[in-house]
Amino acid sequence: MLRVELASGSCAEDVAGRLREHDSNGLLAVTVVDRPGVAALVIDTNRKSADERVADIVLDADAELAGQVDRLWSQRLGPFAARLAGTTPVKPEPAVLRDHDPGLLVAARRLLDRLRTGLRRAGLDDGQWTYDHIGSTSVPELRAKRFIDLQLGVAPLPEEGSATGSAMDEVLAAVGYSPARGARPDSPGVHRDGILDPDLAPADAYRKRLFFRPDPPQPSILHVRQLGCPWWSYTVAFRDWLRADPAGRRAYEQMKQQAAQAHAHDADYDDYTRAKASFFRQVQRHYE
Repeated sequence: MLRVELASGSCAEDVAGRLREHDSNGLLAVTVVDRPGVAALVIDTNRKSADERVADIVLDADAELAGQVDRLWSQRLGPFAARLAGTTPVKPEPAVLRDHDPGLLVAARRLLDRLRTGLRRAGLDDGQWTYDHIGSTSVPELRAKRFIDLQLGVAPLPEEGSATGSAMDEVLAAVGYSPARGARPDSPGVHRDGILDPDLAPADAYRKRLFFRPDPPQPSILHVRQLGCPWWSYTVAFRDWLRADPAGRRAYEQMKQQAAQAHAHDADYDDYTRAKASFFRQVQRHYE
């Protein structure tokens, strides 16, 4: 179920009621709160006081609200809820690189704040876990697919189906994430990361869990990795190297564009992902 919170205000109950009318299949949980907390989407109706660090969507209470809510349902909330419930499959579109969008940096911070809040409230994070925006959308001046990649560093990595794993899944679901299964049995990076250096760490250190947030305008991938494992540090070091090295950014962008063209008609992103992994290995000495 898609969890939506509305910041309390004069129009909040009207907006909530209209969204509930649209939700004929019961895929939405809409609440009006004084202080938004852990939710997949937060809506504010006061443009003058709305905080982009908290609100994903801002409606204009001074304009006609019904049309705004109807468009919001048809273009974002309805498809998001159906995808999250599994009633509408998510079909991969061709990998298209777009100019860097600073708004995705803000969106990433909102999601990380909600994850941190939810996991600490649940007693899972003792304050030592890490929360990072990684991937191409985290690098200014780098063209990218509009996927927000986030990384959660945990200790230990909860097993899927265990009591701790299920508790974590509940928090992630509240923020709009569900476990990713992969398009193929050998889809890269779903249950394990590739081993770049066999002598660096035991094979168990390459286990991971992968989650997907099917928000139509801002899809997100969450990588859950063991604190201190090789890829937990690789991804952050690679991001920081790209931010600091213009030549590295240009080389990576050129490689991604070539890979996007080569795999434009693929049924999934697996081979596109493998092409990026090859570049990752080639430049390892630079970001390390």
